[in-house]
Amino acid sequence: MYPTTLVVADGGPGIAGDALTHLFDRFHTNETSNGHGLGLPIARWIVEAHGGTLSASNRPDGGAEFMIAFPKS
Repeated sequence: MYPTTLVVADGGPGIAGDALTHLFDRFHTNETSNGHGLGLPIARWIVEAHGGTLSASNRPDGGAEFMIAFPKS
């Protein structure tokens, strides 16, 4: 059975390679961020608390993609 999956993608510049590896680390921000580095780590914690996974990647044609997947119950 396939998991339940939600994918959110955009057509922007994507996520810089070095930032992609630390994207879900608490308090990690970059020079263009106005945040505190907590939103994505909290989102991942909530998804994992419900048995799911949250991941991010760059799309081959440009932009970023976030995927939330929950196992089929």
